[in-house]
Amino acid sequence: MSVRAHVTDHLPPGARIIVICGRADDASAWRELLGSHRCLALALDDVPPQALSRPIRGASDQLAWQHDAIAGLDGSGWLAALADAFDPEHSASLLLPDPLDPPRAGDRRRIGARQPAWRMFEDKTTVDALWDAASIPRAPSIITDNPARLAELGRLVDQGSGVVCSYQPIGTGPTAGGDGIWWWRDGTPPARMPTDEAGSWRIRLMPLLEGTPIRLHGMVLGSAVIPFPPMELVTLPRPEHGTFLCAGAVPTLSHAADLVTQTTRLGAGLRAHLGYRGGFSVDGILTASGFLPTDFNARLTSAMEAAPTGLRVQLHTVNLLAREYIEPDLSAVPQLAAETFAASTTYTLFGAATHVGRTSPRETAARWRGDRLVAAPSGAADGRLVIAPSPRGWLLTATLAPDRLPSGSRVGPWAPEVFRLSDEVFGTNFGNLAPPFEVSGLLPSQVHKASCHR
Repeated sequence: MSVRAHVTDHLPPGARIIVICGRADDASAWRELLGSHRCLALALDDVPPQALSRPIRGASDQLAWQHDAIAGLDGSGWLAALADAFDPEHSASLLLPDPLDPPRAGDRRRIGARQPAWRMFEDKTTVDALWDAASIPRAPSIITDNPARLAELGRLVDQGSGVVCSYQPIGTGPTAGGDGIWWWRDGTPPARMPTDEAGSWRIRLMPLLEGTPIRLHGMVLGSAVIPFPPMELVTLPRPEHGTFLCAGAVPTLSHAADLVTQTTRLGAGLRAHLGYRGGFSVDGILTASGFLPTDFNARLTSAMEAAPTGLRVQLHTVNLLAREYIEPDLSAVPQLAAETFAASTTYTLFGAATHVGRTSPRETAARWRGDRLVAAPSGAADGRLVIAPSPRGWLLTATLAPDRLPSGSRVGPWAPEVFRLSDEVFGTNFGNLAPPFEVSGLLPSQVHKASCHR
């Protein structure tokens, strides 16, 4: 059964649908999938200038702004006029594909809203309870509301490589894009941490784990778990700040069959302990002794941002229906997932900058010269960098040829060069970035071995 037929079969005949998503190309694909005569698809990236009343700082702030915009469907915001002109009786169904999960969205019927129990474990200070309930090995951690003793508490979890500290605002939604995560290696927390705001934060401290940051992700259905290919997370430390730049996920680990098996086990555990349905991901570190989880995302993630728009939208549709406990055609979902995450001819990285040079170019070809990435105005290129306006300021999109990386198969060790070149050519402000905290030379042949050491 096609995805379009599957959606149509589970909606009232002739029912109208309002979709609110992030990207304009996704909005176009939603209209094509569901039919422009019955579907109003609105992209939050197309926000009118007058509705963007404040600068957006960071991924968490952008998600909070998106949720505020969707809450305006009650008649108070700019989306209401567009939605009410299409559906004055408020009888249409509302689809909010991931990562959108606002607490308020007006009075229209929502399809595929997440259950509160699933959402709760996205909080970095509660997720360890989920790993323990599911008997999933994890790193030790300490949870506190008092930031005054961070250095002392950090020494209790430091295993010799340093400390990672996650700040989770109390009473708000989860953070995103690496916001609120700090690290230190010398026993002294970074000076820029909000250490004087006791009571407004819940804090998790855990050892800084050396290894390859990875994402295990898939989709849980009632009778099956569909594993997606494991991804390398490009997570780059900022040495001067003690924070991270999260630059995306790349498919460098798809050969690791044991990681796929582990993904299936994680999904089955979520279904058994939470009654879970839909897309999920577990981020963590592939250490020399095995995979240790750090974060849980109860949603489809940006790991598929580089996939063709039409495939992304179809997978979002299956995800929303699965949360309604509507079983799709089990033969179609693995094929759709395989096509969505099919090996690309390029690796794609993303980064948000707050400004660019006024007279700088907006794109450049790039070439590796030894270990350094340089602009390539002519001749053969090993990648391309493009900078474009976005709600957060400027979005850098970098595509790299996998077979032209200087050495090795992972992207993380070379990714800082992408952002250094962006600062040099475009005048962006990414600043000094370091490679991930990797175990020296954890090679692809060792990924399989490490994943077996449970």
